[in-house]
Amino acid sequence: MYSIHKSSLQTEVSSLKFSLFMETWGNWTFNNENEDLLAEVLNKFASNQCSLDTPKKVLLSSLATLSKTVRVKISSSSSDDSDIDEDFNAVQISFPKSSSDISNDEPKSTAEVVKDLQLQSACIGIALRNFDDESSFLSSQPQVEDSHKTAIKQIIDMLNAGDYDAGELFLVLQTELRNRNNVSEVIGDVWPEIVTDRARHGFCEALLKTDVRPQIICDQIYLPWFETRELNLTGFVDSLSKLIIHFPEYACKFLLVKLLVDKESILVKHLNWLVIIMQFLDQQHWCSLLNEYTNHCDSLDQYQIPVLMHLVNNCQKILNNRDAERLIGLCRNAAYKHSTNRDFGLLLVSVIRAIDLDKFLPEITTICEQLKGVSKFLIMKALKDTK
Repeated sequence: MYSIHKSSLQTEVSSLKFSLFMETWGNWTFNNENEDLLAEVLNKFASNQCSLDTPKKVLLSSLATLSKTVRVKISSSSSDDSDIDEDFNAVQISFPKSSSDISNDEPKSTAEVVKDLQLQSACIGIALRNFDDESSFLSSQPQVEDSHKTAIKQIIDMLNAGDYDAGELFLVLQTELRNRNNVSEVIGDVWPEIVTDRARHGFCEALLKTDVRPQIICDQIYLPWFETRELNLTGFVDSLSKLIIHFPEYACKFLLVKLLVDKESILVKHLNWLVIIMQFLDQQHWCSLLNEYTNHCDSLDQYQIPVLMHLVNNCQKILNNRDAERLIGLCRNAAYKHSTNRDFGLLLVSVIRAIDLDKFLPEITTICEQLKGVSKFLIMKALKDTK
């Protein structure tokens, strides 16, 4: 009897584990409940009860032929199926003696065993090549789908479909955020796949309901949205106008200021959109935005004048002394540079109407003295009208 170690036959047959390599035969063992199944399958093919009409059946037939010349001693193994090496630890392959050897109980020579083994390996090799990369001949273990990919796909499909249940979207998103524990990753997976402004708004709304911080929503959604859809900001403006009430302070101090300090920003060229965005906020938030914007103005450039005038006009009569001082200081430093600038004159008119003129009249008078032409006339008229 010859036993050849080093595992070489290992193909999975459902819960039955079975593997094959061409180089050598080795020790293998099977789970107890599958031993009868293997024997029954091989016996059917050994007795030619099955037609060889598929590559898989050819392989089984080859294995059945092998079973006629090889006695497989199968010992019991652990049923916990936890380790392949442990499941295949107790099988010895013994090569039968020829009819002339049975009486004197003499085994085959090593050379004969090797020759038989090579022939059998060649037969099985031919059968294996007929598989053409097919799956195992019995049902294989199904692959477990990535739960994260499934959830992300569900979220994207719901948003892009448009007709979705907001409560269901919230639950799916909330669960994925808890499982992932990284909102930036979820946004990174979902946002690029959203194709409509309505879906983008729905995603922002769902994130807010899951208590995602305003900083993340503004920096990772609204800013990219603004940059990528700059030529058509209708959806952006509509969405932000509806959701800004949930984070007005952050929007005024960070998001909107970033969009207004950029000279090339489309929002600077279409300040009427700012009115739409801020329409559901009170005047105090306009003052907050004005204060933050003036903090970013070291000097007063031409593109900043309409922005400041727009902000001041929406802060009518409620500028506190600190905001007024900062604004008047900017105007005083820019008076000589813009002495003939009609837009600068209109800005000063708005400032006069939004401050406590009795407190700041000397500063306004000093600025007016540096102006010329239409600008000076506008300021003198505004001062006269306020008396």
